[in-house]
Amino acid sequence: MVNMNYDTKIKDWLDEHKDEILEKWMKLAAIPSIKGRAEEGAPFGKACAEALQACSDMFGEYGFESGLYSGNRYALASLGNGEKNIGIFSHSDVVPVNEEDWIFTKPFEPKIVDGTLIGRGVEDNKSGVMAALCAMRIIRECEIPLKSRIVTFVGSEEETGMSDIRAFAEEQTMPDVSLVPDADFPCSIGEKGIFHFWAKSDATLCDIVEFKGGEAFNIVLDKAVVKLKNNPELKAELEERINGKEQFLLEERDGLLVLTAKGIAKHACEPEGSVNAAYLAAELLSDVDGLANSDREVVRNMKKILACPFGTSMGIDHDDIRFGKLTFVNGMVDVEKGKLKLSFDTRYGSTLEPEELEKNVFDSFGALGWKIEINSHSKGFSIADDSPIPSALEKVYAAVTGFEKQAIRLGGGTYARIIENAFSVGTFTMRADRDKPFMELPAGHGGAHQADEKIDIEGFFDAVRVLTQYIINIDEIISLSK
Repeated sequence: MVNMNYDTKIKDWLDEHKDEILEKWMKLAAIPSIKGRAEEGAPFGKACAEALQACSDMFGEYGFESGLYSGNRYALASLGNGEKNIGIFSHSDVVPVNEEDWIFTKPFEPKIVDGTLIGRGVEDNKSGVMAALCAMRIIRECEIPLKSRIVTFVGSEEETGMSDIRAFAEEQTMPDVSLVPDADFPCSIGEKGIFHFWAKSDATLCDIVEFKGGEAFNIVLDKAVVKLKNNPELKAELEERINGKEQFLLEERDGLLVLTAKGIAKHACEPEGSVNAAYLAAELLSDVDGLANSDREVVRNMKKILACPFGTSMGIDHDDIRFGKLTFVNGMVDVEKGKLKLSFDTRYGSTLEPEELEKNVFDSFGALGWKIEINSHSKGFSIADDSPIPSALEKVYAAVTGFEKQAIRLGGGTYARIIENAFSVGTFTMRADRDKPFMELPAGHGGAHQADEKIDIEGFFDAVRVLTQYIINIDEIISLSK
């Protein structure tokens, strides 16, 4: 299952090229590829276009056929001429940042600390781009024979819509099997459905002038700013209520009271351990006597809505036998024409029908007098039970790392939900014989969508070993199939 001769060559190649890879990786991570305003030649903003071009140029620099497609929505690079194709899918866009929350470095000034690379996107998902480049170079430069052609895709809108991968699906030939290095090992065999929507209160706010926070559906809201009409009684009451509570700050600005609430961000697919800042603010304001009755009613409803990231407080909770609990995460809050609105990222398993979920959401919010506006709804998927790929990847992963793990199902959404016969995998892993642990960071730091996003460097290079062996094994499997 694992060719040890090849594994030795892979390890030797990685040792020889480690510094070179890190240099390229850090240059790519320095590009602030957060989605911006569309321009000619830059459908997702200049920074995303710059990062995508940098990826294409990097593959081209090493002699791979490479180019941009669909009006610079995605890049493709390839190796080999086989009749069957193995796809590798990653993305160069990243989620927004709150720079003031970063401790070790600025988000787009990547830095190595104690064997750990820190910076926005170093893990999600520029590590996937670098892993694909390493695997392709290893296979070519170590002269590992493959019967299949490798096609690497780099997208630039994975975090905010996935129109890049949908364009690929419409324009290109689908690979026979694909790997998506944007998840965890040994591999994913299914993903939850993802329902994005906005909920808007029917009541008009009076004393609350602004309630704002968040920039994306898929990050638990970790900072909310509430601007209120200023009066001495309200100020005194708020000062008393936040006294000794570090998560709140009250200021006077431009004639208004400005209340800032700080929470803990996490990816929407795994809200355990997160703290929603909008909930903290709503909880505080819901009993403030100095607020107008209409405003108190809105924030009390808001408190109820946001009380549980699994939908329990709204009666839309669901537990799936394969995928586990439904998640119900608020990522953005705003005031529009005097009315409060909240964004939601809801993820659910295959035993809950999409239509049933939508009905539950409309009914539960409707009972509070709130209106729903659907942003997007992507149904989940599961790989066929008779696929030979998962068991092969499990064996490879165990042989390389010493850990025996079974294939998983994801709460996160990757390109695998758009591609046929695709398996999401990781970009870093521990080994059973490794005695150095990952760098430990405070709560709210280090995760894919958190401040001080990090990736363990040694763990990345071990993941490249796994990914390369995956490609070798998949090549053998599909070469034997009709």
